[in-house]
Amino acid sequence: SKATVSVLNWAAPFVPPAPHRRSMDPGWMLLALFLLIETLLVAVLIMPMPSNKIRGLMVDGIRHVWNTYPNLRYIAALMLTLNAYYFYNSMHYLYFSDRYEHSEIKDTKTRMFREQRNAYLTGFGIGLFFVLNRLMDLHTQLYDARNVQKEQVSAKKTQ
Repeated sequence: SKATVSVLNWAAPFVPPAPHRRSMDPGWMLLALFLLIETLLVAVLIMPMPSNKIRGLMVDGIRHVWNTYPNLRYIAALMLTLNAYYFYNSMHYLYFSDRYEHSEIKDTKTRMFREQRNAYLTGFGIGLFFVLNRLMDLHTQLYDARNVQKEQVSAKKTQ
C-alpha cells in the first residue's frame, strides 16, 4: 500500500490531469493519413528508375488511377483545402493571438508547441502536394522524351 502510494506520488508530475487529455480531432487524423500517402508517393517518385519501361508503367499507373477515379481529385483538393485551413489556424494562433491572457505559462507553452508542430505538419503537407505534382510532370516529360529519343535512334538504324 505504501509502495503504491510512493509510486503514484513519483509519477504524478508526469501524468497530466484528466481535463487536459483530449481526443484527436478527426481532421488531424485525415491530414496525417494524407501526409503519409503523399510521402510514400514522393518516395516512390524520387527513387531511381532502372529503365524507361518501368518509369512508363509507374507514370501510366498513377495517371490511370488519377483519371479513372474523379472523386480522388476532389478528395485531394479537399485535403489540400483542409491542410491550408489548419495551417492558417496554427499560424494565426502563433502570430496574432493574445495567448498570455487568462492562462498559465505551462499551458501556453504546451499550446504553442502543439501549434508549431501543427504548422510544420500542415506546411509540409502543402509543400509535398506541389512537389508530388511537379515530380509527376517531370517523370511524364522524361518518359516521353526518352521514347522520342529511342524512336529517333531506331529510325536511324533502319535507314
